[in-house]
Amino acid sequence: MDIKIRQGLVSDAGQAVPLLLSAAEDLLVSVFGNGDTKHTLDFLTHAWKGKYGQYGCNNHWVAVVDDAVVGVITAWHTKLGPVFDRASLDSITTFYNLDDAMAVLMRNQAVAVGLTPPSATELMLGHVAVDSIARRGGIGRAMIAHMRDYAIELKKRALVLDVQISNIAAIRFYQNVNFKEQSVNGTFVRFVHALSA
Repeated sequence: MDIKIRQGLVSDAGQAVPLLLSAAEDLLVSVFGNGDTKHTLDFLTHAWKGKYGQYGCNNHWVAVVDDAVVGVITAWHTKLGPVFDRASLDSITTFYNLDDAMAVLMRNQAVAVGLTPPSATELMLGHVAVDSIARRGGIGRAMIAHMRDYAIELKKRALVLDVQISNIAAIRFYQNVNFKEQSVNGTFVRFVHALSA
């Protein structure tokens, strides 16, 4: 199987956004849809097409097999900067009315309390998902390997990620690709994978 990893494009939305949602569906639906999955998918599609915010296509890489997007992943390091922050906020305020936008921001902040930003020597992974029909085909491993190379290029010393403690399948996958549990913070487990050039 020929797996290509590339930066996400606006045109990937139809295939990539459902994968993005599947990476943490319960969490994303509670924050962005207040329990409504379709509304969450509509927001994530809007944000993906906005390109530059937290859920924008420019901040994601996709795994492609036979011209089909079968995986998605994102990564960030240290402070993301005002452009990222403004684009993330803009994706919310242009999609929701003012009251709903404020409610989304409050729900998002409540989740963020349980997450620790990466240090200056870490590249943090997130939104990792593989299409169910492509699982066990090396897609997840290929995306992790790509991000490992990217982290080394950036002179980082470790990959880190947070996984909901209830997501046993994801925890097993990360353990199988040499991530080690570092800590537990509320409902999230922090995993780390040390890098060597």
